[in-house]
Amino acid sequence: MSSGKRSVSGSNCALVIAAAVAGARALGAGRRVRVCIAGGALVCFVIIVGPDASVQRAAIMAGVLLASNFGGKQGRSLPALGLAVLVLLWADPWQAIQPGFALSVVAAGGIVLAATPVTAWLRRRARIPRFIALPLAVAAVAQVSCAPLLLLLQPGFSVGGILANLLAAPAAPAGTAAGLLALLVLPLQGSLGGATLALATWPARWIEAAGAVGTALPGARLFWPDGWGGAAALTGVYCLAGLALALRGRAQRAPAASTDGVVQRGTRVAMAPRPARRRDRRGWVGPVRAAVGPTAAAWAAGATAAGIAAGVAVVAPLTLRFGVPRDWAVVACDVGQGDAVLLRDPSRRDEVILIDTGDDPDGLAACLDLFGVDRIGLLVVTHDHWDHVGALEEIGDRVDAALLPPDSGEELGRQRIHDRVSALGIRAVEAVAGASGAGARPGVGSGREVSDLRWEVLSPPARTSYPDVNATSLVLRVEIGELAVLLLGDTGAAEQAPLMRAFPRLTADIVKVAHHGSRNQAPGFYESLGSRAALISVGAENRYGHPNPELLTTLSDAGVDVLRTDALGSIAVVGGRNGGGAPGVNGDGSGEPTFWAAGDRSRVAGATGRSAGAGAPSRSRNARAPRAREPPHRTGARPLAGSSGALRALATSRSRGMPRRRQRFRSRSSCR
Repeated sequence: MSSGKRSVSGSNCALVIAAAVAGARALGAGRRVRVCIAGGALVCFVIIVGPDASVQRAAIMAGVLLASNFGGKQGRSLPALGLAVLVLLWADPWQAIQPGFALSVVAAGGIVLAATPVTAWLRRRARIPRFIALPLAVAAVAQVSCAPLLLLLQPGFSVGGILANLLAAPAAPAGTAAGLLALLVLPLQGSLGGATLALATWPARWIEAAGAVGTALPGARLFWPDGWGGAAALTGVYCLAGLALALRGRAQRAPAASTDGVVQRGTRVAMAPRPARRRDRRGWVGPVRAAVGPTAAAWAAGATAAGIAAGVAVVAPLTLRFGVPRDWAVVACDVGQGDAVLLRDPSRRDEVILIDTGDDPDGLAACLDLFGVDRIGLLVVTHDHWDHVGALEEIGDRVDAALLPPDSGEELGRQRIHDRVSALGIRAVEAVAGASGAGARPGVGSGREVSDLRWEVLSPPARTSYPDVNATSLVLRVEIGELAVLLLGDTGAAEQAPLMRAFPRLTADIVKVAHHGSRNQAPGFYESLGSRAALISVGAENRYGHPNPELLTTLSDAGVDVLRTDALGSIAVVGGRNGGGAPGVNGDGSGEPTFWAAGDRSRVAGATGRSAGAGAPSRSRNARAPRAREPPHRTGARPLAGSSGALRALATSRSRGMPRRRQRFRSRSSCR
């Protein structure tokens, strides 16, 4: 309920109906009376919880599933499901474009069609008792049914969600019953209602623990690409698997025919007429035609489905993991519409600096895992906005020290970053312009003799007050050997103009563009830096229109190549002691930085500077620019040629859990 909205699942409504039916049956009520009592109980439940869209969907879908006995009466349940969809759309046509509505319908349809056969298979093949087989089948079928739709919202296939739902199933009825009882008792007897409500927290803790177990297990989330391509591929696997099952069933149902025309049918033996044999000039056709029957076709379809699934879920992430450069110096993590940048001296791989965390814990964890980061020596928080510090708790146990911005004094309506860092037990230092250090240690001169990574805070200046939170953004210039990187936080023109005056000779090989490429940039600022490449951390199809087309044109005209996380995934700047090169310089001695991208998503508009038509104006605020005629990056790591302006990046298939972060509804491990 972090969003403030109610979250009611069909199982909650189903529990209310089941309890009402059981009570009516115990009183000896007939079927019609039980149906009326169950309907009344459901109406009362909806009134108590609140008749918003999610509650309406859950109530109607739960009624459909209970009427069908979880798929046991398909002849009744499928028309009921169709009627429920029509009623919901008639009441609110806008639900047709809501992901929650589609997930509810697909999950209910999958349970109606497949829960009973899957339950029977589990009982027959795996010898699982019915009281375990039924909830396991329902959870698995719902998850599998929703998977293609979930891929349009997030990458990966959740396996842990099935286990989590199964573990949480025993606690859900008790928790829901105790909660409903507390709602009824509280108005009448406060102390008794409070005790009942406290009792309901125990099942809630059980459910929370089940979710934690389901997500913490190895392989709880399998890699699968997101978007329409991933959904289509998974749907194709489903179709092939369904075809294999259908052909196998057909082969098993076919009567066994002997070669001399005798067909066995129970206890009777009938002589089938022998078909006239025609001479086949091609002697190999007959045996091949006989061999390629339903059984062989079923095996072929099943093997194809298994091969595609294994290739996408297993081979692709392993291939990418083997290709990750070990000598990276800078990484712009793909965390959607947020910032998270890793810095490291390639000669000291155990000392890592993280600039901001973004607001997507899953994306940040996947980036750290991909690039082998276990510990973070220094966390630099540029400013206290959620898209920069939202995932702090995800990496709190990995951080040794933190560098924090000055407090702006602005009322944020939530816990301040200083308090959050202190609560995690992280040693923190507040920084303003002039602070510097070496390696992953704050403080002048610390570690300078052993690290080739040096950093300095250029902004903000020490003041008693700041106009807003963005004005407190820490601006860092980092030198990794001969490579200079400038990180601008969420500064705007008001902060960049004084920066140009204070540092008239400020340069950087790579610049992390401020504020996700927004319009608010100082004129002439990026042109004065002389950068070879610009990193933009931005969410795909974000509602802010970032990055701004005019800014992309400015960068293109200045000869700066643009690398965007929404198009390339996580981006690594490769440099280090590779083959004897100095830190920040390639081993081939070229002195040019090399770029590596975790995912090729060049179909996103204007993905990379000039080579992707970045300067083309958009048709609207969120419109996409024309697609580049040629891919902006090719296989094979090559130096970035600043004079030619052609982006050379090593692009491979996307890593496990490296998502394209859309600013849309997100579902976690289960669908409702």
